[in-house]
Amino acid sequence: MAPPKVTLASKTTTEPQLDDVPLDEKKDKLDMVPVAVVTVDTERRNVQALRARRSRQQCRRLVCGISLLIIMAIATLSTLALVHRLRNRHRRHLECHYGKYKMPEHVHVDHDNHLIYAKHDHDRKSETPALHMLHEYDRRLIAYKDEDNNICYIDRLDETFEDGYVRWLSYEKHSRPDGKMLARVSEKPIEKEVLLHVGDIHIYAHCENATSFWFMEIHERTESAAMIVHV
Repeated sequence: MAPPKVTLASKTTTEPQLDDVPLDEKKDKLDMVPVAVVTVDTERRNVQALRARRSRQQCRRLVCGISLLIIMAIATLSTLALVHRLRNRHRRHLECHYGKYKMPEHVHVDHDNHLIYAKHDHDRKSETPALHMLHEYDRRLIAYKDEDNNICYIDRLDETFEDGYVRWLSYEKHSRPDGKMLARVSEKPIEKEVLLHVGDIHIYAHCENATSFWFMEIHERTESAAMIVHV
């Protein structure tokens, strides 16, 4: 009896093949395994970010508002200070008061020609004549014109225009103290030509229709004084 023949070429391998489909008996087990799910609260983060953004905007607006108010306040104060300074430097009319009776004085300031003109009326209480005073700072002269007696008392002026202007400004708040005591230097009146040459056109025009004399300020009454006046 002949043995059976085996052909190797037609031999098939019976290796198991794996696929992605799980077996039925494992499928139920896989369904039972819990799956870890990670959730991100996106909406909460958006709300927090929005609140933080709004808070920053409010802070920024507050800082900008305060800064703007400070800048406006500084600008306003600077403008007021500048206006006040310019106003004081270029004021032309002042209302002052003279002596213990606080007689009203009207003062006009000529900044261009460095002149200060002041006048007050006759006062019976203080026995003060009506005086028109001209301060000529370029010539350093002051002329007191007695309107009642039509006499000009001319004296030297020992201050600058800037100092005199500040002094007259102070008389708006505080009354001008009682005036000076003047003594006549010479009995002879000043000639018109001399007055024009020494006093220039402003003093000359101020005293043109009056009799002018040279006077000097004194602090004590002296017997040698030919005439003493209070201005």
